[in-house]
Amino acid sequence: MIMDINTYSALAMRTAGNKDPLMNGLLGLAGETGEVVDYMKKVLFHDKEFDRNVLVKEIGDCAWYLNLILVTMDITWEEVLEANIKKLEARYPDLRFNVDHANNRNTEAEDSAVREALK
Repeated sequence: MIMDINTYSALAMRTAGNKDPLMNGLLGLAGETGEVVDYMKKVLFHDKEFDRNVLVKEIGDCAWYLNLILVTMDITWEEVLEANIKKLEARYPDLRFNVDHANNRNTEAEDSAVREALK
C-alpha cells in the first residue's frame, strides 16, 4: 500500500486525543525528535547495530506529532511542503546546495517566497 499524505493525516488523527492538542503536538514532536537523535547517537558512537525499522518507527512518531500540530493549526501538508520548496529555491537559486548561500541567506527573499506560496 502506498500512503499519500492526506490519507495519512486523516488516519493518524483517529488516534489523537482532545486535551490541548497543540501543546501535545509540540512537546511530542520535541520528544520524538530527541528519540531519533538518541537512536542514531547509539548507532554512531555506541556501536549499536543500525535497524532501519527502528528509525522508520521513530520518524513515524515525529510525523504523527507534526501532523497533530498541522491539523490543530489548520495548516495543510501541501502548504508546508510547497512553502518549504519555495524557500529553498529562493535560498539556492541554482537549486543545488551551496555553502555560501547557506551561510549568507537572504531571509527577506525567503520570507517573500513563502508568503507567495501561501497565497
